[in-house]
Amino acid sequence: MIRYLKQDEKSQSRGLWEMVFSEDTQSFLDYYYSDRVRKNKILTAWDKDKVAAMLHRNPYEVVVKDRIWKVDYIAGVATDPSHRHQGYMRRLLDRCFTDMYRERMGFTFLVPADPAIYHPFDFTYICDLPQVVLSEKGRLSLSRRAFMERSDAREAARFAGRELEKRYEVYAHRDEEYYKNLCREVRSDKGDMVLLSSREEKERLCCILAYYGEKAETQRELICLPGYEKEIGTPKPSVMGRIIHLEQFVSVIRLEEDCPVSEMELFIEVKDDLIRQNSGVFLWKLNRETSKLIPIDGLEGIKPHLSMGIGELTYWLFGYRKPSVPEDRISMVDRIHSLQGVFFDEIT
Repeated sequence: MIRYLKQDEKSQSRGLWEMVFSEDTQSFLDYYYSDRVRKNKILTAWDKDKVAAMLHRNPYEVVVKDRIWKVDYIAGVATDPSHRHQGYMRRLLDRCFTDMYRERMGFTFLVPADPAIYHPFDFTYICDLPQVVLSEKGRLSLSRRAFMERSDAREAARFAGRELEKRYEVYAHRDEEYYKNLCREVRSDKGDMVLLSSREEKERLCCILAYYGEKAETQRELICLPGYEKEIGTPKPSVMGRIIHLEQFVSVIRLEEDCPVSEMELFIEVKDDLIRQNSGVFLWKLNRETSKLIPIDGLEGIKPHLSMGIGELTYWLFGYRKPSVPEDRISMVDRIHSLQGVFFDEIT
């Protein structure tokens, strides 16, 4: 049986979480089950009266260009060791995709423990996170103060929103509640969240830093003005995503500004073995503001200009890398403006 847990049943999933994710501390789980679980959906597979497998749908508001979409982060994907290799996870993801599609969710995302687990479900990397730390200028010239939930959440949200908007087209929307949650999250694991301000410019906020551990062993978030951070390595593949409702998703895709035409039409064939509504041949109409897909029922006489699986389409339209297309179709692909800049550093 596959079903969502009712609110008063959600605590029944904690035992499976503790079994599979034994590295998580009790204080962190206390936070997670009092905060995140209160707002999420937990989809479970049952064997008689026992939870055999689960996944958590944690809701976020996500900025996608000039829009804000409701998008679920998939977390807590776990199967009881005694029930593995019996198809439970596939059944959960099938149901999850069906429900998300009905909700017209453009995409979903997750941080994989092992990317090979999710490749068969057409997840692909969409985000490489920069490896950055405070620069010497940031460490020596900025004053620190502990984040106060009541007084600092609005300032932090405004600062992060301005900085992320300059660099990215896709990221989790930061509001006051977001930073209150982040503060509680890191403090549940002996970490902290601090704000760093310039001493010379009337305490202007310059950085937001959140970390786990009493000695800041693990950096959770760092958002800084230019000059206060430094790279310590190349960006690392971090977050995987998957297009869920294809017609909804392409509404944010458009033609490049320097495209020689203001409108373009093409036929595209999409293959999606898990969400049948995404499969088929579509007439794709694009202009410099938006685009839309129109399903084509009769295929006789139609030869698609482009053909690809939903995974390949996902990494292309998120701007992660270009698709493999015949040489005579490369110029057509180059005319289409994919999303530029994806930033997800969420872990719950």
